Amino acid sequence: MCRRWLVPFVVLWIAGVAHAQYGYHFGRNKIQYENFEWEILKTEHFDVYHYPEMRELAEMGAGFAEEVYTELEHRFDLSLNHRVPLIFYSSNLHFKQTNVTPGFIPDGVGGFFEFLKGRVVVPANGNLHRFRRVIRHELVHVFTYSKILRVMRDHRKPVDRFLPLWFTEGIAEYWSGTADYQHEMVMRDAVASNFLVPLADMLRISGTYLMYKQGEAVCRFIAETYGEEKLLDLIENAWQDRDFRKVMEVTLHERFQDISTRWDKWVRAQYYPSLDGAATPSLIAGGISARGFSSKPAVYRNEAGERSVLFVGNRTGYSNVFSVPVDSLYRPIGDPRVLIPGERSSRFEAFHLFESRMSVSEQGQLAFVTQSGERDVIHVYDIEADEVTETYSFDDLTAVYSPTWSPDGRKIAFTAIEPSGFTDLHVYDRDTGVLQRLTNDFYDDRDPSWSPDGRYLVFSSDRTSVGKEDAYNLFVYDLSTQHVRYLTYGDHHDLSPSWTPDGQRVVFTSTRPDSSGVYSGQDVWIIDAADALAGTSDPIASLDPEPATLRPDAERTMHRLTRLTTAVYDPVWTEDDRLVFAAMEGFSFSVRTLGGLDSLRTKPVATEKVRVDSTGSAWAFERRGQSAGDEQVKYKKRYQLDIAQSQLSQNPVWGTQGGAFIALSDMMGDDYYYFTLFSNSRASGDFLETLNFSVSRLQLNRRTNTSYGIYRYAGLRYDITEPLADSSFPLFFETVWGGYGAMSYPISKFRRVELGTSLSWSDKEVTFRNLRRQALLLSNSVSLVHDNALYYYNGPIEGWRGNLTLAYTTDIRFSNVSYYTVSADVRKYWRPLPSVTFAQRAQFQMNQGREARLFFLGGSWDLRGYPFWDVRGRKMWFTSHELRVPIVDFPGRYVPILAPFGIVNLKGAAFFDAAHAWNFGYNDREPELFTGDTIGSAGIGLRMNMFGGLVLRYDIGYRFSNGLKDWDDERFGQFFFGWDF
Repeated sequence: MCRRWLVPFVVLWIAGVAHAQYGYHFGRNKIQYENFEWEILKTEHFDVYHYPEMRELAEMGAGFAEEVYTELEHRFDLSLNHRVPLIFYSSNLHFKQTNVTPGFIPDGVGGFFEFLKGRVVVPANGNLHRFRRVIRHELVHVFTYSKILRVMRDHRKPVDRFLPLWFTEGIAEYWSGTADYQHEMVMRDAVASNFLVPLADMLRISGTYLMYKQGEAVCRFIAETYGEEKLLDLIENAWQDRDFRKVMEVTLHERFQDISTRWDKWVRAQYYPSLDGAATPSLIAGGISARGFSSKPAVYRNEAGERSVLFVGNRTGYSNVFSVPVDSLYRPIGDPRVLIPGERSSRFEAFHLFESRMSVSEQGQLAFVTQSGERDVIHVYDIEADEVTETYSFDDLTAVYSPTWSPDGRKIAFTAIEPSGFTDLHVYDRDTGVLQRLTNDFYDDRDPSWSPDGRYLVFSSDRTSVGKEDAYNLFVYDLSTQHVRYLTYGDHHDLSPSWTPDGQRVVFTSTRPDSSGVYSGQDVWIIDAADALAGTSDPIASLDPEPATLRPDAERTMHRLTRLTTAVYDPVWTEDDRLVFAAMEGFSFSVRTLGGLDSLRTKPVATEKVRVDSTGSAWAFERRGQSAGDEQVKYKKRYQLDIAQSQLSQNPVWGTQGGAFIALSDMMGDDYYYFTLFSNSRASGDFLETLNFSVSRLQLNRRTNTSYGIYRYAGLRYDITEPLADSSFPLFFETVWGGYGAMSYPISKFRRVELGTSLSWSDKEVTFRNLRRQALLLSNSVSLVHDNALYYYNGPIEGWRGNLTLAYTTDIRFSNVSYYTVSADVRKYWRPLPSVTFAQRAQFQMNQGREARLFFLGGSWDLRGYPFWDVRGRKMWFTSHELRVPIVDFPGRYVPILAPFGIVNLKGAAFFDAAHAWNFGYNDREPELFTGDTIGSAGIGLRMNMFGGLVLRYDIGYRFSNGLKDWDDERFGQFFFGWDF
């Protein structure tokens, strides 16, 4: 990330040299597009941070938080002794910009709890029900964390352990509300597909969506089997053992194996009955794209009658738009090809894989949405011309979803989120450039579909009396009268509607609860829409604030076309009467096709008459305003302690060393102060002489990240890059006073420009050479960085990274120092096979001038087979080539004794490294520095990832010199830890 370089930058400037001389970094950029003007709504228990555009939404969120606070106080038997900061964003695109966490936030993340300052960060993204549930989920985390700290302190235990992730996320899901249809879908699929993870192996799925839902099911199992109070008892007994399995045994009074067995039987008993008579998608529907992740299908047939299915997919790591040719039965007759490569450039920065449908017009134009910078845009891709012809961006809209073409191809309807955070329907006229908003309220209107005659839009929404309980029904918007009519009504989730080609029916997906409240699979349904469109000019539901009156005889005939164990999404009824849809099975997503639709519609079991009753009315969640006794204030930065750390050490060579580090930041994570103070004195008399300090500030609240500070460094230095010191033992004493400034401007998520400058007074004494040098050093650098590499467990697997740095350092007082720096590093990764990566690296570095510093190579990180950093020169080139092949992803599955070590990935590698360093002539040799000779190595190695974060590497091979002419007879072995280059 672009802002990570600014913190280590401080350390580099303390040494008094330009950043470019010591190294550089890669990483994508987390960009602050918006200049948020934060406000705080102070309620009884919360400080709610928001910006003015979303004040109404923030007041609703404050109400949700206060609503659950009293409930959680009783559940946890705990009162918080502090106010909880809640930070709200109105959309996921704004949420991705938060600096509360330095990490990147992908689509699908509903919020998080940050324990350092106890901050809860939640985006709304248009769905008030989901917003409410996530707030409840994260507040369960707040209480859980506070409770476990209290428990550990009460029992005089160090706070160095925590509950397993599956339990903390599971209890947060369980206590945030009743099991929703997504929970039932995932758990039913886990049972049907036989990938339910045993209780003892939950670590295997740590951090996955399955872990959340399975953890929720485990908590429900404990509550129903042993009693609800046992969930709290598990937290209160956590002090008794580091192994949570032992805690479960103490709390539930059974052996862990017996608990695990009962859990397995319980969960199967819950879902086996619902599988009776149901089928998996792969049994009833043919596969169009069943590899990797495939979703959001659209169908196109050209003038020659050739058919193709387009979809958004992730087959190799990047998400792209694909096209696959199909025959008359929609069987693939070729491999999918990439139409639009995504996630490599700012133009197609990110697809909304689960949220935004695509649409193909009769003229062969594909409309799809990607994030492009600070907002979503609609792209128009001409299928026949094979190019993107237009891109539409709307300044007043943040997020855009599911564009749909009018029959004449002149207009596009879509769902959009404004900065207020509410979701409405919009229509854009391509001829006039006019954007029209069709709905304007807080209801969640999604997935519009244009009727074939151009008169209506069908869409899914929660705008019914049961919508307050998270039910979604279908509605028809009459574009001529601006009236909205009910198409379905009831306590179920009717989603993803689209018209049949004759315009008389609507196909959609629906999941419905049974008498016990358990949701069915998400099936394909079809409804006759003629009754809703003809015979009346009165609206069945209106956009007026007053409740609408329904016709008492409003009936719809619906048919359920499938009965599945899992779920289908985004069905499309083709002109030749087939269904194309996305399906979930085995926790993967595929695009499939189903024929014989007329025979499916005649099955009596799949038909029901639905009467739309007359109780529909508007609803609203309560807002909290001044009348509730709350206080609204402007946000002012107040800095709080993030970390304070000290250290003391004694060394016979370096003497006594000690120091302290303090970091402060504001609530939004936009502004940081860093303070360091340390001494490396060798005797009591030189304490002040070797006193070191630095003060620096890092600002992230604007698009351009800035950092500046002052420092003093003094003491003995061992610096292998120092040209004045003895090459065999580069030890000297230096005192440096100075200041630095640095800026990073992200051009896009993948590219940035970095600028740095420093001014420092350097007083250097090289004792072994009886040399003293003083200089007033001015150092300036500029870098261009690119990184769109895709990462896996051990390092990058696809894409490329590059860094070009130019710098100049000069002594503006004595002219003792004057040199320039050129550094270029390009790393390319490509995959000849899906699981095999070929990585290549080419690097050139040069320092030229008076007192030019030395670069270095050597060690497992770059030039393997040579001692760490023993290859040194003012100029050098280096290249590395590595073929990385998989051995086994999860060795613990096959060798259970390895499971506790967290080994999640084991790979092999074959490598070739070569380098040449020189100080004077290209072939002038300095044996102690390995200069003037082309050297390198070749061999094989192993890579192993432990616990998802620590990569261990071991290489063996043979060294060569004299340009591949001379090879060592002795084989070397080298161990290191760290990511592959």
